[in-house]
Order: sequence, then structure tokens, then C-alpha cells
Amino acid sequence: MSSSTEYGALTGGQRLELRSYHARWSAIRRSTEPADRDAAEEGVRLAYGAAGLDPPARVVWCDSPIALARAARRVSHADGPNVRPVLIERLRRQVFALLRRRVSRRVMAEIEEAVNPVDALVAAAAEIVAQAIPHDNASLLARYRRSEPLSWSCVLRALMGRQGFRHDAAGPHDLSWLSTCDYLRRVLGLTAETEPLAGLSLLAANAGWLQPHTQTCWLSGRPELLCGDANDRLHDAKGPALRYRDGWSAFAWRGVEVPRWIIEEPERITLAAIDEQANVQVRRCMIEIMTPQRYVERGGAVCAAEDETGILWRRTWHADSWAVVEVINATPEPDGTRKHFFLQVPPHLQTAREAVAWTYGIRPEVYDNLVVRT
Repeated sequence: MSSSTEYGALTGGQRLELRSYHARWSAIRRSTEPADRDAAEEGVRLAYGAAGLDPPARVVWCDSPIALARAARRVSHADGPNVRPVLIERLRRQVFALLRRRVSRRVMAEIEEAVNPVDALVAAAAEIVAQAIPHDNASLLARYRRSEPLSWSCVLRALMGRQGFRHDAAGPHDLSWLSTCDYLRRVLGLTAETEPLAGLSLLAANAGWLQPHTQTCWLSGRPELLCGDANDRLHDAKGPALRYRDGWSAFAWRGVEVPRWIIEEPERITLAAIDEQANVQVRRCMIEIMTPQRYVERGGAVCAAEDETGILWRRTWHADSWAVVEVINATPEPDGTRKHFFLQVPPHLQTAREAVAWTYGIRPEVYDNLVVRT
């Protein structure tokens, strides 16, 4: 049992442990290892029990959250009502209420900030998954007639917009808060308070998504591929940035989901294809993949301004503009030539000097006073 000690501050040794728990749970969220089905199903049993529920009669595995959503759309009375609010949200509130009696707000905030920061890569993957799920166009009455007995709580949940895949299922991003409780359990010794979360922790560490109902719990495996850039944006220049073992995949360029062909067949990106692309973000990705230099050289943009600092190139569509400033490196190469650089800048800038100054993060008048320019 835990002692009655109040945790008002962390010791030096306890602070050193923060980094390892951050790394441990980051690895859990981003894992691409095959699911451990036996461990995950044991986690389901323990989690249902901690929430005061009988274990589900059936655990149904799917290879991806997309497959899970498709299977769960056929939910019937035999599967029972969705219990995510009880299994996750209510259990979380109950445990944190106990923890706040033992740990000061300042310490709790310090731990949460260190071990459970926002994971942009995992959040981006979850958003792409959620957007890929077809919307259920059935009426409210039809959805609840086929799945669970109508009740005021069901109706209220629907009226508040808390229905559909985003609210019925849970992914790694929804369970990242378990990292805080794991630290509190193992490092501060708050075992009694965090014991109810043992099942959810086991589940989070060994599976991907879940959609829990009283009689059926759907589980999905983890992705086999999850790629990001240095800024934790979903990205892969050669293939899918996110792929599951059933073949479902998504392609992304620096955080923007793009059509498959843009990544796999970049030679198809032409000036005409760029102009035909209605999505502003995808259009800019296409230019980046072609490279701003080639885009300018092929006639995609026109000279908007020129001075001794460089050339401002701009392309304007109906409701969007794109601009780069072309500058020449002040330091010559060994062969005497000088490299040209094309730096993307906000399209509202009017002069090359203003654009170059923007790339330094300074005002044009400050840039004019620089002694050394590169």
C-alpha cells in the first residue's frame, strides 16, 4: 500500500527518471511492432473489471483502425452499448481524483509536461485515420436502434456531438496520459491509486486502437510503418508515411496528406497539374517536390520585383498566391560560380529586399544595416 506522504516536490533522482518515462511511452505510442494479442486481451479483461464491467463476450481483432471502423459499423444489440466513456474517461477521472490527494498540482504538472508532451506525429496519424472513416449517414434513431437501447444518456451524447468513430473508439493518442500514471506508480510508489489502470496500460502497450462495447471489444493492430520528418510531421518522400498490415496506407509530405501518385510518381507533377490542384496545401507540396527552382525555371512564376538583394518570384491563382525570393550566395564555389537559392516567403511581400529580410526574421531597414550578408 502507498504511504500517506504528500508529494510536494520531486527529488533530483525522481527528476532524472522523467526522461526515461517520456522515451518509454513515446516508443509505445509510435510502435510498429505486431500486436501482442494475448497481452492485449488480458488488458481488456482487467480494464473492464476495473471499470466495474463484466469482460466482453467477444474480442474481435482487425489489422487496422480502418478495418475496425468498418466492422464496428455493423454493431448490433448483441454487441451492447459503447462503454468508452466508462472504460477510459470515467476511470481516468476517478484515478486522478485519488492522485491529486497525494501529489501537488505543481508536481503533477511537472510530471505531465515531461512524460506526456503533445506527440504531433501520433496526433497527425490519428487525424488521418479519423478522416478516412466514412461518415455514418444513418439517422440518429436508426443508429441507436441497431446498437443499444435508447436512453437519455445516449440521446444527450449524440446531441453533444459525441458519437461516431472519434468518440466511440480510442487510439494511442487517447491513452498517452497513462504515461503520467505509470511514472507515479513506478517512481513515486503510488500503486494503490493507479492499480485500476493496469489493464488500460497493458492494452496501450500491446495493441493499436480499440472500440469497447459491453459484449464486444474491437481491437486493431499497430501500424507497420509510421514515418515523420525532423519536426515530427507525418512525412515520407519515397512511399507511404503511414501503413497498416492490411495494406491501408496514407501518403504525406511535411505534414500534409497528399495523393499517392504525387509521392510515387513525382515526374507527373507538371505546371498544368499544379494549376489544376484545388487544394492549396497539396499544391504547395507539389511545388516543393518539383523544387521551387525548377518551378520558376519552367515558367511557373513571374518576376514581381528585383533589386541588388535578389529576385522576388510570385504565382497567383484565384484566391491564393505563392512566392519565393531568389538569392545568390555571396561566397563563390571553388570553381568561381555562385549558388542560387530559392527561399519560400509570404506572398504579400512586395520587394526582394523585404523578402530577404523576412528570411532572416528582421525588418528591411535592419537588414540594410547588416555589414555581412551570406
